[in-house]
Amino acid sequence: MTSNSAPARRRTLPSVTDLDALTGDRDRVIDLIRLTSLVVVIAGHSVMLTVVVEPEGFVLGNLLADIPILQAVTWLLQVLPLFFFAGAAAATYGLSSRPTTSTGHWLLTRAQRLLRPVFWYLLAVAATALIAVALGADAAADVVARLGVQLLWFLGAYLLVLAVVPTLQRIATPRHVVGALGLAWGATAAVDVIRFATGWQGIGYVSFLTVWSIPAILGVAYAKRLVTPIAAASVAAVFFVLDIMLVAAGPYELSLVTVPGQELSNMSPPSLLLAGHAIVLCGIAIAAARMLASIVGRARVWWWVAVGNRGAMTLYLWHLPVLAFLIGAGELIGLSRDPGQHPVLFTVVVGTQTVVLLALMVPVVAALSPLENRELLWWDGPVGRNAGRARDRVVVAALVVTGVATLMMARDGLLGDGLVWAGLSVGGAVIARSVAVRSSP
Repeated sequence: MTSNSAPARRRTLPSVTDLDALTGDRDRVIDLIRLTSLVVVIAGHSVMLTVVVEPEGFVLGNLLADIPILQAVTWLLQVLPLFFFAGAAAATYGLSSRPTTSTGHWLLTRAQRLLRPVFWYLLAVAATALIAVALGADAAADVVARLGVQLLWFLGAYLLVLAVVPTLQRIATPRHVVGALGLAWGATAAVDVIRFATGWQGIGYVSFLTVWSIPAILGVAYAKRLVTPIAAASVAAVFFVLDIMLVAAGPYELSLVTVPGQELSNMSPPSLLLAGHAIVLCGIAIAAARMLASIVGRARVWWWVAVGNRGAMTLYLWHLPVLAFLIGAGELIGLSRDPGQHPVLFTVVVGTQTVVLLALMVPVVAALSPLENRELLWWDGPVGRNAGRARDRVVVAALVVTGVATLMMARDGLLGDGLVWAGLSVGGAVIARSVAVRSSP
């Protein structure tokens, strides 16, 4: 922006009015859903975490294991399917405007943006673990190496789903939506039947693709306006009843997040119950889209949503370190998260720390999100749009390897086999970037 008089003051962010005018044709509902889903996940992590101080150190627990009746609340707090829904819808808008872009080019450009903040985060995790080792705090180093990467499973699953989003663009009619949903839900059911009948838990990892593809299917359908609000609400109601029946009949657990002591987790690997829950959430989102549009249509609300989405991955990646800082500071001044203390005091401590966490993430994201939006040397270099079919397939395959390896690294941590998976994850990304050379002008 220039001026005929004095140089205009540079702004890092547009004003409320300017941003509202610049993004008038954007589907703001998608951005609202994406940011809201992350905020709810962050609040849920804070509410559920318990900490007991013992002579040998901290013992981390889960409130849902201590008070099982609260597990029903996870049907409200487990909203990550909405992030996949929003991501697929946004991808559909982008692909429709660039129909000639190859799958490998498109996927790598998405991976460049998605993995950029992960580079800085992993650098910080590794540095913290190494410092702890150097100081002789091996137990702390172990906790950092394991818990520091645990939430990266989400990025692995998201990469796998993004790899199939271009194929999902073939969905063009309501009948296609029903067929795709039926295939994904039915495949998940088949995997669960095999798991329960044979005890072969390894096959459950197939469901990371089938289950998390379900919100992507509905995101594509939403973007293409293939599902009416009434149909979406009806499907959501049907699957809500079906989910209740699955829990009542067994063997599915009530909690939609992993709880210590569970015989069967609905999250790792994702189960048929989570698949149905994803349909319910996305159906509600489609049914409520008009109401959500009226909310985010307000200029000031939209400003916060748009700015928050610029640092969405920073928000997700860094909320646990900030929560750990809050809990540690609380312990120093006598504010414990020990569920064995007085229930009222425990509730006050957890509630206060959750509110403070959400408030602190605003300046944290403001400070760190430039790393998310600043290009990295080599990694963010130009990508060839038409590098040939064989090379394009190599790019996609390499990024699928990165997704799978990230899932496994999150399971094992940066220790033992986890380091091997970390190497494979980085290797897949490097191969994809190296193969996708810039095309000739």
